[in-house]
Amino acid sequence: MAAPPSAGDGQEWILIGEVVAAFGVHGEVKVRPLTDFPERFAHTPAVYLGDDRKRMAVEAARQHGRLVVLRLDDVVDVSAAERLRGTRLWIPAEELLPLPEGRYYLHDLVGLRVRHIDGTELGTVADVLTGAGNDLLVIRNAKTGEERLLPAVKEFVKAVDVAGGELTVAPIPGLLDDTAVEAEDAD
Repeated sequence: MAAPPSAGDGQEWILIGEVVAAFGVHGEVKVRPLTDFPERFAHTPAVYLGDDRKRMAVEAARQHGRLVVLRLDDVVDVSAAERLRGTRLWIPAEELLPLPEGRYYLHDLVGLRVRHIDGTELGTVADVLTGAGNDLLVIRNAKTGEERLLPAVKEFVKAVDVAGGELTVAPIPGLLDDTAVEAEDAD
């Protein structure tokens, strides 16, 4: 996940879902939510489709298992809904829901300097990988360009200062330091 792309208009955009299929015969679409808040679709007045960010009003939204079913303005039949398959849905960054203290949007972490609790600079957060388990921070060493993965869990991530541009970590020995590289090279 890289920093949120713009549509060439200077606006920051956040990816919130992807159309996976048509639903029924009246133009509804099934969306795979790419947000921790799938309920947001029921309160979102519009979504912006694809690379050109075409605005479409959300007329109705409901959960359907792990998916969300949307009825969008101007999508009136199964053919129109089917043409949207694979289309990504975006919102402007200013429409993000506020988070409780101690919670962060993943895109806010990308670019933060990473320091060990002993003060040693380890690199920067180059990306955040999401998957079945914990999110993984991709830490890029500024000197070597080498990337290491760090689970984004409170056992390792000790402090996040988005405003100050810094993340403080206490990884297990060898996870982010150069001794791990030397041990790998010895094989």
